[in-house]
Amino acid sequence: MKILLTDIFFRKTFDVINILGAHYPNEHFIYTLPSNAKFNRFKLKNFYKITHFEILSTENFDDDLIHISKKYKDEKIIYLPIEENTTLNFLNFIEVNGELNFNYLLPSLSNFQLARHKEQLNLFCEKKSISCPKYISEFVLKKKHFKFPIIKKPSLGSGSKGIVYIENEEELSNCAIDFKIDFVQERLPNPKGIQAGFYLCKQGEVVSFYSHKRIRTYPEIGGVTVYSKSEYNQEIKTLGAQVVKELNWSGFVMIEFLFDERDGLYKLIEINPRLWGSIMLSEFCNANFLSSYVKASLGENIKEQQIDTEKYIRWVFPYDIILWIKHFSNPFKFFKKQVNTCYINFSYSSQWRSLKFLVFSYFDLNKIKTIFKK
Repeated sequence: MKILLTDIFFRKTFDVINILGAHYPNEHFIYTLPSNAKFNRFKLKNFYKITHFEILSTENFDDDLIHISKKYKDEKIIYLPIEENTTLNFLNFIEVNGELNFNYLLPSLSNFQLARHKEQLNLFCEKKSISCPKYISEFVLKKKHFKFPIIKKPSLGSGSKGIVYIENEEELSNCAIDFKIDFVQERLPNPKGIQAGFYLCKQGEVVSFYSHKRIRTYPEIGGVTVYSKSEYNQEIKTLGAQVVKELNWSGFVMIEFLFDERDGLYKLIEINPRLWGSIMLSEFCNANFLSSYVKASLGENIKEQQIDTEKYIRWVFPYDIILWIKHFSNPFKFFKKQVNTCYINFSYSSQWRSLKFLVFSYFDLNKIKTIFKK
């Protein structure tokens, strides 16, 4: 058995490799690079102490994947859905070439595309009577058959990029909405009431689940989670299970819900059809999504684990530190390491290795600009 590792210089992939390394020896991993550029090889050697790798480029994705399949023809190769674009390429590859010797848990190509397209997902949820924010079409917007506040979102994309909150007619008139790439929803109250459910699924059934409660986000409204607590929210699990069944989902999926104080219902606001940045919490709270995914891909039965609901996860650098600077507090308390907390890019790794990864990953002009834009 081999585990195919793609997108290996992403922040979350560093944690994925560290966690999987605690379950499987290094000879089970196939590391891939987008090119064999010297700097990529240098990073691979320094981060993971690896000199052997395979090329998996966007330009020659199919040919590269066929080469990997043939080279390891006597092995079952596990594909992990780390990034959306790579997984989309993989699903397209399977449509044309068949499964070959690749093993995986993934939805159909059409349902994967539906989940990542926010506008289509909103319409799908309304059709299937899944609670979600009201969809506001271009016609409805022009006829003024809606109530403020509303929200403009890009149909594709993740995170808070491109989201615009519109409170009144003046703000609407000053907001450029391109319905070819954007769509509009009602804006729900209680913007901090987001609950995320994390699901490992097989053929429309949830085989493992945990949830978390956000404590801090950056930016503070609509931002990424920088500090959260593990939970087992049965209501969120049940709601997500309905979505999973309707999509006949296999593999990982993160479903975000926002609690609507007006009617007391959780409403689906987004699906992330790939690994999320806080995947480390699944290992720390005993959900063990990564090793369970590998086992399930090989056809083994997975028994849902008892979740520890007293575990926390923090993304200290850079965003939690920025929040600390903005809202200055006792530094000894803020930086004190907690035994019930895992730390993104630090837990499951040596400190020296983590620091090297952060230096090469964050001290880049474009990334610094992105951090300060947020």
